[in-house]
Amino acid sequence: MQWDMKLNYYRIKDKLRRQCYKLIFSKLGYGIRVSKSIWNAQFSAGFWDYLFSKEEEAHYLQIIDFKTLYKPDGKILDVGCGQGVLLYYLEERLEVVDYVGVDISFEAVKKANKKFRGSKFMVLDFEKKKLDRKFDVIIFNETLYYFNNPLKKLDMAIKNNMNAEGIVIVSMCDFTGHEKIWDRIEGKYQLIDTKSIVNVKGQKWKVAVIRP
Repeated sequence: MQWDMKLNYYRIKDKLRRQCYKLIFSKLGYGIRVSKSIWNAQFSAGFWDYLFSKEEEAHYLQIIDFKTLYKPDGKILDVGCGQGVLLYYLEERLEVVDYVGVDISFEAVKKANKKFRGSKFMVLDFEKKKLDRKFDVIIFNETLYYFNNPLKKLDMAIKNNMNAEGIVIVSMCDFTGHEKIWDRIEGKYQLIDTKSIVNVKGQKWKVAVIRP
């Protein structure tokens, strides 16, 4: 009951913030940061459990296809891993997965570690803190637009966390302002492959492989 009351409060707060984002910041290519308290309340209440559903599957599988094609043996950093949905599909389709997932929400990481015993998930605010490790594949799966300055965060991830000849895979749903983020990315980086995904409900995603 306590989490339900908190979740209703955070939903109202989130709606107001998103309206402000649509009117102003979405036009400038910026993202919209969500507070840790909101994420914790949402994950605790099961708000994001639907991401394991069949309707969400296609863009996860496209990420895995790109990873398999361009870096089949690469070490993976999943930025904003949530409850580990991407790892669920990775383990289902690949024999060996060298994976680290980071998320701002301790509730999400707690659920992920419970579901995937022995896997590597950690609580980390990637907006504010540096991760001192290198990877071959950095994945922003529906998370890049939650950073205040998506392009700056992409730059920093490549600088601090990417091995030589590594790649970034970005997935973003078709939402107001995301086309501006793509424009900023394409103005600086090479998109070596892209796919558009549409599910049975008509929801759309763009998934791209980025190389410096």
